[in-house]
Amino acid sequence: MTIRKRIVIWYTVWMSLLVIVASALYIYGSGILLRHESEVDLEERVYDALGSVWYADGVLRLADNLEFVDDGIYISVWDDNGNMLAGRVPDTVSALPFSIGIIQEENSQNGNWLVFDETPFGSGNFIIRGASRTYNLSTFMGSMRVYSMFILPFIVAFAAIGGYMIVRRAFRPAAKIVATAETILDGHDLSQRIKPEAGSGEIHDMALAFDSMLDRLEASFNNEKRFVSDASHELRTPISIIIAESEYALEHKDDCSKMAESMEVIMEQSSRMSRLISELLTIARNDNGTMTVEKSRFCLLDLAEMTVHSLDDKAMQKNITLSVSGDSFDVYADFDMLTRVIINFVQNSISYGVDGGKTAVRIYERNGYAVIEVQDDGIGIKEEDIAHIWDRFYQVDVSRSSAGSGLGLAIVKGIAEKHGGCTECESVLGKGSVFRFIFPSVQ
Repeated sequence: MTIRKRIVIWYTVWMSLLVIVASALYIYGSGILLRHESEVDLEERVYDALGSVWYADGVLRLADNLEFVDDGIYISVWDDNGNMLAGRVPDTVSALPFSIGIIQEENSQNGNWLVFDETPFGSGNFIIRGASRTYNLSTFMGSMRVYSMFILPFIVAFAAIGGYMIVRRAFRPAAKIVATAETILDGHDLSQRIKPEAGSGEIHDMALAFDSMLDRLEASFNNEKRFVSDASHELRTPISIIIAESEYALEHKDDCSKMAESMEVIMEQSSRMSRLISELLTIARNDNGTMTVEKSRFCLLDLAEMTVHSLDDKAMQKNITLSVSGDSFDVYADFDMLTRVIINFVQNSISYGVDGGKTAVRIYERNGYAVIEVQDDGIGIKEEDIAHIWDRFYQVDVSRSSAGSGLGLAIVKGIAEKHGGCTECESVLGKGSVFRFIFPSVQ
């Protein structure tokens, strides 16, 4: 049985029980209230009659306004010997023994009666008896049975139909979830979404969460496909060059100079493959959480100076001037990772810099965070590309793909996250770029 059917059944059962209990309480309470009102009315009429009956010179006197039958209440006057002196009384209660000050109930074939006897000022010279027809609880329960047989089925049917409509509307997102999941399974299409109607509630929130999960799954799946495709492309190029150079070297194995040239190309491409594989392994370790951060305390400015000077030869090839400045302070971080960050920033600056340009590295603190800033006057980056430069294999200038694999900045971003920091980039096309690596200076 589906959850929807079970909810409808339980809803109908509980609504039926609630209606039955509420109806029983209402009728029972109404019976008690009516009985109480009948008793109060009877007592008031008897006490009113006491003021309209008296003895004068041994003769029973009755007021002119005394009515013996009014609104279903019978009034009669009796002496101490049980003889009726005046008034009217139903035959059913005429023989009922007197009980002064106490309401009695007499059940007979002619109905149920309430009887109240009272004497003036407690004296026994005469007795006023009042009698009124009443209804006992069995009459009300009989009405309840009639009500149950004719009215309750309609209420139950209405509750069942209403409950079904409410549950069907509430579970509509769940049905869409199932349909969407089946569509994805059948067609392998992660672009499908539930898109629930405007509303609220747990199932509506579940549908929204399911759509968010599909967004992340689709993005992850697409990133994985793009990652595999880009990695294959990056590896295929150097492998093709190595194969071609190897064949060329074998064809000219008697020419040492040509073989040496081929070996240099093979070595260059092998080094490129080695760097790419190393970067892929770094990203893989970061994704699966196995990349460890080995922190130590050191001066960040000293690290920057040492690292930048190791790239002087590469900068000289494009006549780019490197400089390091900033504040001298210690940080607690992974020495090798921060070295890699500076190398990536500076190498990018050199690769995309202009001949005779400048690259400045600055180290400073900002609001309790250490900042590694690299600024250049190179070709710059388009505004629409800035948001993607931290993506894997993304390269702003495809024509310069030989400059790198497009993984460097993605690795920098991962290192920043490992240190509880972030990265920033500002750039103006044709004027240069500024890259920042920001992390807590004291941890």
